[in-house]
Amino acid sequence: MKKLWTAALVGVLLLTGCSGKLTKQSTSSKTSESSRTAKKVNKSTNTTQSKSSNQVTPQSSSKSSKAATTLWNASKEKQLSAFMKSWQAKMGQTYQGTYDGKQPNHLGYIFPKAITSGEMNNRVSWGNQPVDLSWSTNGENGKEFQIVAAATGGKDGGESFPTSYLFCLHNQRPVVFMSQTTNGDTFYIQDTQNAELQAGFAKIVTGVKPAIKTDASLNADVEPAVNASPQRIPNGYNGTWYWMLDDDVETMKPLNIKDLKLSYADSITPKMLNIRGINQTAGAGDYEYLRYKYFDGQQIPVLMMGSGARAWFDGNGYRSRSVATQLKGFTYGDETKTREQDD
Repeated sequence: MKKLWTAALVGVLLLTGCSGKLTKQSTSSKTSESSRTAKKVNKSTNTTQSKSSNQVTPQSSSKSSKAATTLWNASKEKQLSAFMKSWQAKMGQTYQGTYDGKQPNHLGYIFPKAITSGEMNNRVSWGNQPVDLSWSTNGENGKEFQIVAAATGGKDGGESFPTSYLFCLHNQRPVVFMSQTTNGDTFYIQDTQNAELQAGFAKIVTGVKPAIKTDASLNADVEPAVNASPQRIPNGYNGTWYWMLDDDVETMKPLNIKDLKLSYADSITPKMLNIRGINQTAGAGDYEYLRYKYFDGQQIPVLMMGSGARAWFDGNGYRSRSVATQLKGFTYGDETKTREQDD
């Protein structure tokens, strides 16, 4: 189909997963204590005890203080354990996590060993971007992707293929990645779109729970903009968007309302913005709908684009060219059907 304002779009392909693994890294901190033998002041029957043998060393005190202020520590691991216990109960799911001393097994990838042993080196991809994972007990090993915990499981009595969550500090930003990889040489990860899980982990790491934005807030101006006289482009919709067409990045330039007529397609789920040429008398035109999706632990607007009689899905648009490239072919599961799916 031909966009009114730019080049043609094609539907994106569903990104399918492949298999993966991990294991637990054991670390030990050795604290050495030394005691000094004080000189005796005199030879009385009451021997004077050395002061240094009874006092707490400043070194051990400072180590405890430092551990409490690191990005990740034992206290936060306990918080994650409690959070996951509550969250999985609400979801009707069961997970084994490294935060409980377990070694979750994702089809042979045992965490955290699969990371610490190098087994996953050059085998992990975040969308279309290869990444190197490291295991960290304090979130301060200097690596870009530091996994501090992992969990594997799924729905109670559900499918046999597992879902794994990797609790990551990406450049020290909290991100929860997930994988449903089932086979192949690449372990694919993506941001989980579960808002409670992302926000819960972020609160444990930073101490502040981020606000969860809603799709309704993104689309609140659609109906008023359509009903306005003269019409205007709804807030959040205009501007430059990028999407992948085959192997090329396509660009949607800002729209000019003088060339268009808008309507609100409330007969379609979700209710989408319908865009036609000002003089268009035939054809269904194009459809757009904004929603929030998680990328790198943060919610970003993603533009679902469709066309034709049933708003068939054409692609997802992003504000960033690099994100569009990285997520080429990726779908979130809430898109409208493609023409092929509707046949």
